[in-house]
Amino acid sequence: MECNAQILEALKTEARKADFHLKEVSKDVIKVATIIVKSLIVLDKVAQEEGNSVLANEVGMINGALALLGNTNYCNNLTRRFIIKREINQKYAHLCTDKVPMTRFLFGDDLSQSSKQIEESEKLKSKITTKRPFQSWKFGSGKFGGNKTRSFFGKSSHSGFSTRFQPYGQRNTYYKRDQRHSYSRQDSGTKNFRGRGQSNPRQ
Repeated sequence: MECNAQILEALKTEARKADFHLKEVSKDVIKVATIIVKSLIVLDKVAQEEGNSVLANEVGMINGALALLGNTNYCNNLTRRFIIKREINQKYAHLCTDKVPMTRFLFGDDLSQSSKQIEESEKLKSKITTKRPFQSWKFGSGKFGGNKTRSFFGKSSHSGFSTRFQPYGQRNTYYKRDQRHSYSRQDSGTKNFRGRGQSNPRQ
């Protein structure tokens, strides 16, 4: 199986040598498979004419071995694709997968059509992925996450539950106000309670 001329011309010398050696392996596999097929035809004919069940069983086993040999040749050609994949533009890396059918050429008969389909697929993919991604909720953000502050080493970190941070003096002021409000509530509550018919005992 020959490599497509458009791709072979774009490869470096080392990649060409590697593809050449693997192609020679495929040639030997095909030669062996051809010899086995010719022998199987003769043996199968004899087994049917003589009704020899033992010979027919052997023909079946050899036929299974032939199928494994064909799979070996297919895997060898896939290896050629994987080696070439590292040398070509990654936009066309899809050509090197097992989804592209093999013909008398390693990457199919119509390489230009396959490349055009890949380019159209890439354009469609880019249009789909340009949509702004959905911003999912993350722990540490939102209502209870606090603000990001700058730590000692210059890295941003979450302050956590500190969105209402106030200086020390202001916090004391608020604390004193809260105390005065609480005392005023207690006094008013006591007066109201005393106004319900109870008086303080005289000392």
